[in-house]
Amino acid sequence: MELSSLRDTWQALETRGQLTLVGSALLVVATMVVLFTYASRTSYVTLMSGVEPAQSAEVTQALESAGIAYRLGAGGSEISVPEDDTATARIALAKQGLPSDAHVGFELFDEKKLGATEFQQRVDYERALEGEVARTVEGIDGVRRAQVQLVLPDKRLFADDAEQPTAAVLLDAGGALDATIVRGIAHLVSSSVEGLEPSQVTVADESGTLLWPEGQAAGSGVSARLQAEQRYAAQLSAQANSMLVATLGPDKAQARVRAELQLDEKTIDKVTYAKKGTPLEVSLDEETLDSSGAAGTTGSSSTGAKVPAYAGAAQGGGGSKYSKTADRTSFGVDKTVERTTVVPGKVERIDVALLVDESVPKNQVDAIAQAVSSIAGVQLKRGDTLAVSRVRFTEPPAAEQGPAGGAAGLLSDPLRLARTAGLVLGIAGFLFFVRRALRRREHDPVLEPTWLREIEQTLPLASLEAPSSPVRPALDPAAEAREALRGEVEQIARTQPEQIAAQVSTWMKD
Repeated sequence: MELSSLRDTWQALETRGQLTLVGSALLVVATMVVLFTYASRTSYVTLMSGVEPAQSAEVTQALESAGIAYRLGAGGSEISVPEDDTATARIALAKQGLPSDAHVGFELFDEKKLGATEFQQRVDYERALEGEVARTVEGIDGVRRAQVQLVLPDKRLFADDAEQPTAAVLLDAGGALDATIVRGIAHLVSSSVEGLEPSQVTVADESGTLLWPEGQAAGSGVSARLQAEQRYAAQLSAQANSMLVATLGPDKAQARVRAELQLDEKTIDKVTYAKKGTPLEVSLDEETLDSSGAAGTTGSSSTGAKVPAYAGAAQGGGGSKYSKTADRTSFGVDKTVERTTVVPGKVERIDVALLVDESVPKNQVDAIAQAVSSIAGVQLKRGDTLAVSRVRFTEPPAAEQGPAGGAAGLLSDPLRLARTAGLVLGIAGFLFFVRRALRRREHDPVLEPTWLREIEQTLPLASLEAPSSPVRPALDPAAEAREALRGEVEQIARTQPEQIAAQVSTWMKD
């Protein structure tokens, strides 16, 4: 009876309603098929990137032999595999020793070569040393590939005639490297080769820019100075802005700092002399002469010094006396020698620009400016400046409210947006047409019996459902015919079930 009811309902609908239901059902089915298709697509992940073309051929051949699907990208330098086969692919490549190391190290001497000349052994040693140094450099974070070339001169008997070894390093980092990393690479290479000084190491990137030595790199000193000043200024700006946000709230004030640093290392020698001298040596000399005037008589000197000529020339009976005292003092002056090494990083000047929104009261601007000046370390005697301005800030655009990863995630993924929009439209269309069909059925006279519309008094439900109810036959003349037809169908179903099953099968096939 349920199938017959559905069939009667379907036949009772107009052609437009039938087409609407069929179209809605097909749209829902198509939407589900599309979603299932995209959901069941294989998701690929990057297995390795930056691979040389020669290694790409070996890796893809190994994946094919292992029965693993792959996808090439970035001109053949990037290989992707299905996400579920990532671990299997790594094991398959490791089993065959892929990706193979592009450098040859000291394993070159694992196999002894008979008849190798001294020149061949020297070349093999240089190749092995270059490979080992290159492997070490590639272990640094940020360096993708490295090539090292060494020039090892012959050893000489005299050290004055010996030549210094040199090294050239070519880096592929995919971006700018910090100066400290480049300096570390130069010292690492110099420490790996006997007699190699850091100044004899040349480091360049893939674009040919000279990174080391810094003194020979064009503009490297200026670049390092600018980077140091920018980092210091950015740190001060961040501290000031965090204080402003915590005090005034977001988008109320902004601070920018410009710093000038002294990055040259200096050595200052200072010599200071004492104002008063210190006695170092004191000597005292005394001379005396006492003579009675007799000829040929000379006095005695207590010091044993010679008597002056004018004293011995005295004639006559007159006596003479002579006395002389002399002292001598040698002074030394204290001297202090000071040698001071000024470490790079001294602040020469700081300029601070502070912008405050007009909504901030004026009585708070001075306090805020003083706080920013203290954070930045502004010293007016040194020549620092602090510029404060009150301007009207632009209002930030209202952020769209939504769950995390909602609208932003859909806009960033057009395919996902199209799938979501199609699903929403399909469901909305299906509900619209179903509601429209149901509303039409409410006014369909076929589905609503005439006797039900002509009931004018309240009757119990049992009296309407009873076959012998006097009201129902009076109100619905076709009730007896329907009851008779129903009885015949039930009789056929009991006596001839095979015929009913065949008829139902035919309806289902249709």
